[in-house]
Amino acid sequence: MDRNSVTGLALIALIMIVWLQFMSPEKKPAQKDALPGSESSELVVSNAEASSEVSAEAPSASSSDAFGVFAGVSSGQEELLTVENDFLKIQLSSKGATVKSVVLKKHLDGKLQPFNLVSNEEKGALSLLFISNDGKKIDTRDLYFRQISNEAKTVISGKENSVVRYRLDISQSKAIDITYRFSGNSYKIDYDVKLTGFNNEIAGNEYQLQWDGGLTYTEKNREDESHNALASGYLGGSLVKIDASKDNQTFQEEQSGEAGWVAVRNKYFTAAIIPAGKTEGIYLEGKRKSEHFEEYLASLKMSVPSSGNVAENTYRLYVGPLDYNTVKTLDADLEKIMDFGWDWLTRPFAEYIILPVFTWMNGFISNYGVIIIIFALLIKLVTYPLTMASTKSMKKMAALQPALKDLQEKYKDNPAKLQSELGRIYKEAGVNPLGGCLPVLLQMPLLFAMFYVFRSSIELRHHGFLWAKDLSVPDSIFDFGFSIPVYGDHIAIFPILMGITVFVQQKITPTAQSNEQMKVMMYVFPAMMLLFFNNLPAGLGLYYLMFNIFSVAQQFYINSTTSEDDVPKAALAAAAAAAAPKKKKAGSGSKK
Repeated sequence: MDRNSVTGLALIALIMIVWLQFMSPEKKPAQKDALPGSESSELVVSNAEASSEVSAEAPSASSSDAFGVFAGVSSGQEELLTVENDFLKIQLSSKGATVKSVVLKKHLDGKLQPFNLVSNEEKGALSLLFISNDGKKIDTRDLYFRQISNEAKTVISGKENSVVRYRLDISQSKAIDITYRFSGNSYKIDYDVKLTGFNNEIAGNEYQLQWDGGLTYTEKNREDESHNALASGYLGGSLVKIDASKDNQTFQEEQSGEAGWVAVRNKYFTAAIIPAGKTEGIYLEGKRKSEHFEEYLASLKMSVPSSGNVAENTYRLYVGPLDYNTVKTLDADLEKIMDFGWDWLTRPFAEYIILPVFTWMNGFISNYGVIIIIFALLIKLVTYPLTMASTKSMKKMAALQPALKDLQEKYKDNPAKLQSELGRIYKEAGVNPLGGCLPVLLQMPLLFAMFYVFRSSIELRHHGFLWAKDLSVPDSIFDFGFSIPVYGDHIAIFPILMGITVFVQQKITPTAQSNEQMKVMMYVFPAMMLLFFNNLPAGLGLYYLMFNIFSVAQQFYINSTTSEDDVPKAALAAAAAAAAPKKKKAGSGSKK
């Protein structure tokens, strides 16, 4: 690895560090009143929770002022119903016909405990929002529905189905019907809205279906999770998202058009609303709370026809893991919310190479640590021709070094002539000065794609290998109790071993340079890798460690099977020819 290669890789690593801090899109500060929200809270639902609970709320004297024609349904009794399938345990409330709790049965939080994904547990997450003709802002979570479904099963499995229906009787001619349809083996929930008597009864003939409050954080590292939390929408084939990165500031994004979905997410899970019909647009909102928690709202803007007495809309809700293969089956482009880097470069590698190979290997290998090692070996075998080409290019450059030094000395006062002579030498010798660095650069899109996949892959979560108990977090063996700038608050083993292999690889790789800068970089670059990877997931550190180990073994093999005979004679001839003019000139001078 010559100086250009080392410098290039060092710059790439530095760019990655800086880029991770500034990769978020431009945030738009709020310029209008925020939609109704509520304070977030995190609560784990008890397994002993009853499937139906009743609580009473006294009518408010100012209901008419606050709710207008909806005052009659602004007080009542809240009834809770829990529906459980193979993957989910969901608590529904008659107050708002909303979702108050979602517990994923196949996943635990960072402390290996069940968790409720709904952060706004007090009011619930799902609701309709609109402004009545008398100017009242109505959130259906403030209104009391009645459950009218009698066929609902509270526990279903496999191909069984369950239906829960709620109705809000506002008057004899005006009502809202909400229907949930569950299947026994899916994270997907069908959700229907029927508005009767609302034509020309709400401002702008439009309502919003919203998920409010974002999602509960599930990981131990809240700061890292906040970097992955956001609200997003898919509209016109483009991803729209907001990231509430600043404290005490509201971020908003509103766009008109036909949307494919809106969603909120944390690091490994998402809640998405997918419409079956045409939408009028999307609205996203985010606020950064204390302890790095970011609260988000995502809503679809839906029209209510001015003609006709009934308006019906059908949706799909997905509340579950950000598993690529799972969300891909929804056929709604929801996988676009997963961050795989540049759409034009690293994302194709992630979607069409890395994830399919991982899925295929997981069919017969259950341990993801072993899968990572095998994958690193496969990548090394595929890139072997590039490595061989790089080594041969280094040897060519090494053969030319004496001639190049003579030229540099001869034309040190004539840079233009020096560049011309260097170009001639490279052409005659068949040498590309970037030949050693180019093969490495060609591998970078794949290596970057691996970085994104391993950083966000839920498959690695809670899967251990060797001393690493969880491949989705650093393989810490000792916590300091305090944080060291850049390095972190712990000691991870994989990054240390990776730094050692980087150093060894540099020592055994042929180089055309042997100056002091190269000697310094031989120590600086491994140190940079150690600092950079200490706080990254253990799965990522394991991959790069094994990739480096295979690289060292491959380099030993190349070094032992190549010799001076592998250097084209043209390179040696060019080296001799470069020195010839200088000697001839010296001879003619002596005759005089």
